[in-house]
Amino acid sequence: MSEEIKFKGWLWEMFKEYIRKIERTASTGAPELSMIKEKYQAIFPNGSIMILVEEKVGMIVVFNELESRETSELTDLMEEEKLLAYLEKHYGRGKYKINFYNGLTFIATHNFRVKLEEESVPEIWREIVAKNKAEESEKAGSRWG
Repeated sequence: MSEEIKFKGWLWEMFKEYIRKIERTASTGAPELSMIKEKYQAIFPNGSIMILVEEKVGMIVVFNELESRETSELTDLMEEEKLLAYLEKHYGRGKYKINFYNGLTFIATHNFRVKLEEESVPEIWREIVAKNKAEESEKAGSRWG
């Protein structure tokens, strides 16, 4: 992946904000951009994201997993517009949360909303979530049965 792609887009912005928050101190202030880039380069090869969708269940908000991807698979989705187009095409209208991980360590999260003018655009994710829940229920039943 080229330097230009690595240091732009929603994932880079999400990571920059995370590092600024955890590294900022009263005595040193915000970290240098070069240090943030160095940390990002170290984490990026081992990184992954998880795409979750918000589902309201009564008075509770639940986030259901839709997919996980390695950061190396995201080169075509680094621009927010392309990511939103991907979410719309594969999952439809909805509120999405993307979590960024380094191995098993949670790094940061960001929310995205695919809000379309047409309410008739389906929430494709509902079928996926229902299927995933049915599979989980089946697996749990076979473990205890």
